[in-house]
Amino acid sequence: MSSKFSLARAVAVALVAIGSVASLGTDAFAANRTWTPVGSGTTQGKWGTALVYASNWSGGTATGNPTPNDTGVFNSAAGQTVSMVANNSTPIGILQLSGATTGARTFSGPTSTIVISGTGAVPNVGISSTATRDQIFSTTVKVDAPRMTFQNTGAGILDFRTTLDLNGNYLKGVGSIKTSNLASTVAGATYEAVSGTQALSFDPTNGPNIGTLLVSGATVSGDGTSSTNLTITSGSYVGNGTFQNALNTSGVIDLGGNTVLSTANFVQSTGGNIAMDVVGDGTTTTTSSTVFGNFELGGAMDLNASGLGTTLYPIGASWGLFAGTNYTGGSPSGLNDASNFSLFAMTPASSGSPYYGTFTKYGQEWTSPKASDGTYLVFQAASGNLVVVPEPSTMVFAGLGMAMSGWTMWKKRRLGKLLAAKAG
Repeated sequence: MSSKFSLARAVAVALVAIGSVASLGTDAFAANRTWTPVGSGTTQGKWGTALVYASNWSGGTATGNPTPNDTGVFNSAAGQTVSMVANNSTPIGILQLSGATTGARTFSGPTSTIVISGTGAVPNVGISSTATRDQIFSTTVKVDAPRMTFQNTGAGILDFRTTLDLNGNYLKGVGSIKTSNLASTVAGATYEAVSGTQALSFDPTNGPNIGTLLVSGATVSGDGTSSTNLTITSGSYVGNGTFQNALNTSGVIDLGGNTVLSTANFVQSTGGNIAMDVVGDGTTTTTSSTVFGNFELGGAMDLNASGLGTTLYPIGASWGLFAGTNYTGGSPSGLNDASNFSLFAMTPASSGSPYYGTFTKYGQEWTSPKASDGTYLVFQAASGNLVVVPEPSTMVFAGLGMAMSGWTMWKKRRLGKLLAAKAG
């Protein structure tokens, strides 16, 4: 009996020992490999998989090229070019980038790929940059772990000019980041913009494999794809974009001048905010930015009317803020208060406008303070138009074709109360 227990205990100890060795994993044998390019020769400044290129790393050919477990350290104070050997797929655990105070650092090689596996810790950092100048990747960078963070705390930009391939994984971007071809060769990838200013252009071929662009604190601009969902929980998405679905829960969608947000479905919940520019003379239904697709209103609307200047506009002048929009959430025929904005206001930059001030909600319409000529600026949620109207008690809309249901109901209620008072 005791011998059986002794045998079982021995096996258990052996298994624990094996597990302990296994748990050392990649980190136990990871090393810092510093980029120390040779001064001359055919291998000078080249990073590839053949042993001869290991001469550009600390340890040289005796140690070999970096492995997926290693940290590649690039700390030169001067700008430099790292030439990626053509058609090579070079592995690394983490790229640690610093220095570069007198010029950019460029990883050059359009037919090559840097495959990054990360630290394996939490967060799993794949690139860590404190560099004061731009770090330019003119070679494909591939994410080779389910979750990874690219962390840029330096003054320079992480600039991916060829392809940033998420490979079906979840990548968090921290700090200033720019992509020319954000892509995923495997479907279901997610990119989360955590902080900083990020300009994210999607790859036309493999960009649709990025299922979600999540903005959780950064200021993001880009273009998106018709297969990608855009979610803003904090921070802001600025400018143009085409997405499958857009959800704005507590951040800002900032449509600057001459921009269009095109989505199949756009839902703005109570905490969300949309900012929109409006310019032009108001003689035609026009605006400098708009939303196309299904749009469920909610949250706040900030109208930047600084482009209108101090001009007083004639009655009937109109701007189609949501001219291409198909309202959802009980509209358009049954648009209700729940699907209207919770707040409609002009931005401080619009303070020179004669209509500037607190807008008041009447039914489905938001009305500006009265201008010096007695006119008002009214946003009509039902039509999506911003319209100049006369004083409510005297306005006439024959022939304009504008829905003024809010004012009509208000006038009827007021008349009813007056008649009731007289009858009493």
